[in-house]
Amino acid sequence: MKGKLTMTHSPLLKLAAMVLALSCLAGTALAQEPVKIATIDLLKSFDSYWKTKLSNDQLKERGADFDKARIGMIEDLNLLEKEHNSLNASAQDPANSDEKRSTDLKKAQEKYTEFKRLEQQVIEFNKNAQKTLAGQTRRLRKGRLEEIQEVISAKAKELGYDLVIDSSQDVLLPRTPTVLYTNGKNDITTMIIDILNKDAAGKYKPTEPAKPTPEKTAAPAPTNE
Repeated sequence: MKGKLTMTHSPLLKLAAMVLALSCLAGTALAQEPVKIATIDLLKSFDSYWKTKLSNDQLKERGADFDKARIGMIEDLNLLEKEHNSLNASAQDPANSDEKRSTDLKKAQEKYTEFKRLEQQVIEFNKNAQKTLAGQTRRLRKGRLEEIQEVISAKAKELGYDLVIDSSQDVLLPRTPTVLYTNGKNDITTMIIDILNKDAAGKYKPTEPAKPTPEKTAAPAPTNE
């Protein structure tokens, strides 16, 4: 069983509409300062954050512990099944005395009862293990996102940005991107990743600085030929 820390995104059309409205308002109100907007690839920042990688390793270790315990239970289950089958065969063997067959039949029934009890324990163990891993994944993901958001907020205030918009696109989860186009001029992804990883050490320390986020454009709409 492996736990994996991932991010998912949903369309933020309301946010895009709000940004458009703010931009229009800024352009028409002469006395008002222009709205400063920055973009960030939140998915890249999340995946590049050393604590995200640490959390992924913690989940894998927890999953490995569950797998080890499950394998032990399965081995005990298989042994009980083998013992039950052997006793049951002996209880039905006409070559054995009535007393032995009766004794083995009783033992076989006890083994079967023990087998069913352990089988139910394995089922409950699997449910609890999955629930525990899912809960830990949510908590770790929430914690990492909150930490990233704090860094983004602090840096945005320092640089004087009014809004910071997520420009990431998950290729595994096609969706309408929040940012349809950015020239990358006000992208702060690399800056944020460098701040997030400044305290990383050991295997979590980046071997090289974060690379700038490339320009992003919306994919062209399909045409009917």
